[in-house]
Amino acid sequence: MKDFVFTMTTGRSGTSHLSRLLQDNLPDSTCHHEIIGWDRFGVDTPDLSHTTLFNSEGNVKKVQSFWRSKLRRVAQTASRYYVETSHLLMKAGLVENLAWLKSEGQVHLITLERDPYATILSFRNRFDFLNKGNVWLWYLDPEYPRNLVPSRDLLAAGINGFCLWYILEIRARAAYYEERVAEPQGIVVHHFDLEELRSAEGVSRLLRGLGVAKAPAEVSVPAPSNVTPLRVRIDRAEELAIRRLIDSTQSDPRFAAGVDPWRRSALRPRFALPR
Repeated sequence: MKDFVFTMTTGRSGTSHLSRLLQDNLPDSTCHHEIIGWDRFGVDTPDLSHTTLFNSEGNVKKVQSFWRSKLRRVAQTASRYYVETSHLLMKAGLVENLAWLKSEGQVHLITLERDPYATILSFRNRFDFLNKGNVWLWYLDPEYPRNLVPSRDLLAAGINGFCLWYILEIRARAAYYEERVAEPQGIVVHHFDLEELRSAEGVSRLLRGLGVAKAPAEVSVPAPSNVTPLRVRIDRAEELAIRRLIDSTQSDPRFAAGVDPWRRSALRPRFALPR
């Protein structure tokens, strides 16, 4: 019996940390963060065309062909555990194509979240979301026709609103997917916040969910990784503005699917899931 582990997350949310802690604690495992060598796009990682096609036209033949090839190779991995924590995968049709793995073992999806303010600050510190190339390759375009969360009002708030819209969109998609795959498809969904996975107790809980019993005293917790030196200064006034913007989405029904995963009636059925 094999176990296949992927994430549903924004990026800048602890995916590198998650990969390292699973590598350090899972027996008989093959663990990847992002497979992004210059010759790996379109082979192990969706390329620009796969991501843009999926988000504009859906799970079309070209997208399906990529996943069929990749997931067949994943299924042939000799290790019991295959882990890939890249945030790129779920934005290019991973969940829609998991049927290629379901007959080979248990599929796990980890919804990995981080405080929205800290996530926005991390995006800003890397100068993300400033041009279409960056947005298409790594994130999501608010103009994609298959988005779930409305973007217009948040984009009016500038770069911080753009970043927040993206966080809410990813959370909405993760909630949508969980509702439709957890029980009928037999895919296990695990919920974690980055801060929990920085503690031995949190790592122990995750390992139990993946079928490995380790007490907190037995686990290895890696140091923070993929930390970018501070480049952008956010003064107190801008910090308060960002926090007010985040708070404004908490009670707005337009953003409910991305704020509260249990308010799923707000989600629109734009994603066809595996059978």
